[in-house]
Amino acid sequence: MFNQNLINMENFKKQYRDLEQRIIRELRDKVENSKHISKHLNEKSIKVNVFDYKELTIVNNRLTFLDGNGDHYSLFSDCDLEDLIDILNKHE
Repeated sequence: MFNQNLINMENFKKQYRDLEQRIIRELRDKVENSKHISKHLNEKSIKVNVFDYKELTIVNNRLTFLDGNGDHYSLFSDCDLEDLIDILNKHE
Protein backbone atom coordinates (compact mmCIF):
# COMPACT_ATOMS: atom_id res chain seq x y z
CA MET A 1 0.00 0.00 0.00
CA PHE A 2 2.83 2.40 0.88
CA ASN A 3 4.54 1.85 -2.48
CA GLN A 4 1.27 2.48 -4.33
CA ASN A 5 0.77 5.78 -2.44
CA LEU A 6 4.31 6.82 -3.27
CA ILE A 7 3.73 6.03 -6.95
CA ASN A 8 0.50 8.08 -6.90
CA MET A 9 2.26 11.02 -5.25
CA GLU A 10 5.03 10.94 -7.86
CA ASN A 11 2.39 10.84 -10.58
CA PHE A 12 0.68 13.91 -9.06
CA LYS A 13 4.01 15.75 -9.00
CA LYS A 14 4.64 14.89 -12.63
CA GLN A 15 1.14 16.00 -13.64
CA TYR A 16 1.63 19.26 -11.74
CA ARG A 17 5.00 19.95 -13.42
CA ASP A 18 3.54 19.09 -16.81
CA LEU A 19 0.63 21.47 -16.26
CA GLU A 20 2.99 24.19 -15.04
CA GLN A 21 5.17 23.84 -18.14
CA ARG A 22 2.13 23.85 -20.43
CA ILE A 23 0.83 27.07 -18.83
CA ILE A 24 4.25 28.72 -19.12
CA ARG A 25 4.47 27.73 -22.81
CA GLU A 26 1.00 29.12 -23.48
CA LEU A 27 1.81 32.40 -21.72
CA ARG A 28 5.08 32.69 -23.62
CA ASP A 29 3.22 32.13 -26.89
CA LYS A 30 0.69 34.83 -25.96
CA VAL A 31 3.50 37.31 -25.26
CA GLU A 32 5.52 36.41 -28.36
CA ASN A 33 2.45 36.78 -30.59
CA SER A 34 1.17 39.94 -28.95
CA LYS A 35 0.90 43.18 -30.88
CA HIS A 36 1.15 45.20 -27.65
CA ILE A 37 4.53 46.75 -26.85
CA SER A 38 5.43 47.21 -23.20
CA LYS A 39 5.06 50.69 -21.78
CA HIS A 40 8.46 50.27 -20.08
CA LEU A 41 10.48 48.11 -22.45
CA ASN A 42 10.74 47.88 -26.20
CA GLU A 43 9.40 44.33 -26.05
CA LYS A 44 6.12 42.59 -26.75
CA SER A 45 3.89 42.14 -23.74
CA ILE A 46 0.36 41.35 -22.71
CA LYS A 47 -1.69 43.47 -20.36
CA VAL A 48 -2.56 41.85 -17.05
CA ASN A 49 -4.43 42.93 -13.97
CA VAL A 50 -3.24 40.65 -11.21
CA PHE A 51 -1.95 41.97 -7.89
CA ASP A 52 -0.14 45.22 -8.81
CA TYR A 53 1.19 43.88 -12.11
CA LYS A 54 0.24 45.62 -15.35
CA GLU A 55 2.15 43.69 -18.02
CA LEU A 56 3.69 40.31 -18.67
CA THR A 57 6.72 40.29 -20.95
CA ILE A 58 9.91 38.34 -21.56
CA VAL A 59 13.12 39.63 -19.95
CA ASN A 60 16.34 37.65 -20.25
CA ASN A 61 14.34 34.80 -21.78
CA ARG A 62 12.03 34.59 -18.72
CA LEU A 63 8.41 35.55 -18.37
CA THR A 64 8.42 38.60 -16.14
CA PHE A 65 5.70 40.77 -14.63
CA LEU A 66 6.03 44.54 -14.74
CA ASP A 67 4.25 46.86 -12.37
CA GLY A 68 3.10 50.40 -13.17
CA ASN A 69 6.61 51.73 -12.53
CA GLY A 70 8.28 49.15 -14.75
CA ASP A 71 9.73 47.17 -11.86
CA HIS A 72 10.31 43.48 -12.66
CA TYR A 73 8.82 40.53 -10.77
CA SER A 74 9.23 36.79 -11.13
CA LEU A 75 6.36 34.85 -12.66
CA PHE A 76 5.77 33.01 -9.38
CA SER A 77 6.59 35.77 -6.91
CA ASP A 78 2.92 36.21 -5.98
CA CYS A 79 1.02 34.11 -8.51
CA ASP A 80 0.09 30.48 -8.37
CA LEU A 81 -1.01 28.30 -11.27
CA GLU A 82 -4.63 29.31 -10.88
CA ASP A 83 -3.71 33.00 -11.27
CA LEU A 84 -1.72 32.18 -14.41
CA ILE A 85 -4.63 30.18 -15.81
CA ASP A 86 -6.87 33.18 -15.20
CA ILE A 87 -4.46 35.34 -17.22
CA LEU A 88 -4.60 32.83 -20.06
CA ASN A 89 -8.40 32.73 -19.97
CA LYS A 90 -8.59 36.52 -20.22
CA HIS A 91 -6.37 36.46 -23.32
CA GLU A 92 -8.28 33.80 -25.26
